[in-house]
Amino acid sequence: MKNILAALALSVAAPVAAAETPAAETAATSATLITAKVNGMVCDFCAQAVTVMFNKDDAVEAVEVDLDNGEIRVTLKDGAAMADQRVEELVTKSGYDLVEIQRANA
Repeated sequence: MKNILAALALSVAAPVAAAETPAAETAATSATLITAKVNGMVCDFCAQAVTVMFNKDDAVEAVEVDLDNGEIRVTLKDGAAMADQRVEELVTKSGYDLVEIQRANA
């Protein structure tokens, strides 16, 4: 009888634990998107230089450069952070002038 009750308790508890997992995973996967508006980027070589510079930082998941709008969009890894000062440093090291930084959850 004890074995039956123990098995019944496990079968009821397991679905509850499984149901909680996706919500926890969803919360953990919200990444930060940083958009840096810059002056001076005009060509594919510019875009490549900026991409290489930002990808050297461990916090960076992905980099997208929009030459038409003068924007660098940086997606950070889950749980990672990047200070505005670090963004400015990477833009400056790439040879461009930072105009503005915007942040959003991706």
